[in-house]
Amino acid sequence: MDIKNELEIRENKNLTDKDFYDQACSYFYYHAGQRTTMINYFIAAFGAFLALYGALIKDYTLASMLIAVFMGVVSAIFLMIDLRNKFDVKKSENVIRQIERDYGVDKPKRDYPYGVFSNETNIMKYYGVSNRRSRKKAYKELIDLYKRVEKGEAPESLLEEKILEFIGSDETVSYHEVYESLGERSIIPLSFSIKMLYYLCISISLLSFVFALVLFITK
Repeated sequence: MDIKNELEIRENKNLTDKDFYDQACSYFYYHAGQRTTMINYFIAAFGAFLALYGALIKDYTLASMLIAVFMGVVSAIFLMIDLRNKFDVKKSENVIRQIERDYGVDKPKRDYPYGVFSNETNIMKYYGVSNRRSRKKAYKELIDLYKRVEKGEAPESLLEEKILEFIGSDETVSYHEVYESLGERSIIPLSFSIKMLYYLCISISLLSFVFALVLFITK
């Protein structure tokens, strides 16, 4: 097939941004759902093997050691699967964000941005733990001022001035979002929480193996 015919076929297909948006959403739903399902399966399986380990550790230390090794291997495998799913989810999110940027819905409209994924990214700039650490002093001053305004010890106009100064030229986040974030706790990204869950289970598996090994040697 020559280039001319290929271009004609592409033109006849009449693909639009909505087609790519729908494809990215379907891709996101599939891998996000798969990620949730795998976590549920992992928690059920790990809990069952941990219970079996607890039942056997007293009388069957060698079997308990093998179970601990198996738990560690299963945890590592599920972690690798989750990292792959996370990669696929992020790919679809990036496509959706780009389409949202192309249509300008990542910018505040009457103090609220409409783009779902862009909105999440924007809010994480101020709710997120990493940003609060990188701009800890400035954000801490805003929180202290917010508390004073709530108690009636400082004018709200001063808080508004400081928030706008804090945002600067960033047009992707609204005054309202930053104001609301001052009364909330930092949000930890879901991916970080899931990764910590798997690391915790791997650590439990390792400690369980060491404990069973000590019992086996001392018997």
